[in-house]
Amino acid sequence: MTAYVGILEKDPTSLWGVWFPDLPGCIAAAETADATVIQAAEALVQWMALIEEDGRTLPPARTIEVLRQDVDVSQALAAGHAAVVIRPPFDELGLDETAIRAIDSAAERRGLSRRDLVREMVLNQIAV
Repeated sequence: MTAYVGILEKDPTSLWGVWFPDLPGCIAAAETADATVIQAAEALVQWMALIEEDGRTLPPARTIEVLRQDVDVSQALAAGHAAVVIRPPFDELGLDETAIRAIDSAAERRGLSRRDLVREMVLNQIAV
C-alpha cells in the first residue's frame, strides 16, 4: 500500500486540517493535530475505496521533492504548514479493507477503538 503526503495546516479560526495534493477531495479535520492525522488515514482508506468502486486507478504518490514544485504545496509550506506522510491504517499489517471492517465491527461491539482491540488481542496472545 502506498503512502501519500498530506499537508497539515491550522488557521487560528479553524480546526486542524489535512489535504492530499495527489488525491483531490480527500481531506480530514479535527480538534488536534494528532487526531487530524488519524482522521486523514481513515479518509485515505475511504477515498481509495471510492476510487476502486468507480473502477479508477489510484494516482501515483509523488515524492516530497516533486510536491515542493507544486504551487499549492509550496505556498502551504511557505505559510508554515507541514508535510506529513499518511499511510492507510491497514498498511502496516497487510490487511485489506474487508478485514479492517471486521476488526472495526468487533471493536465497536466491545466499545473499543480499532487500535485498542488489536492491542488487547496482541497482548492476550503473547501473555500465553
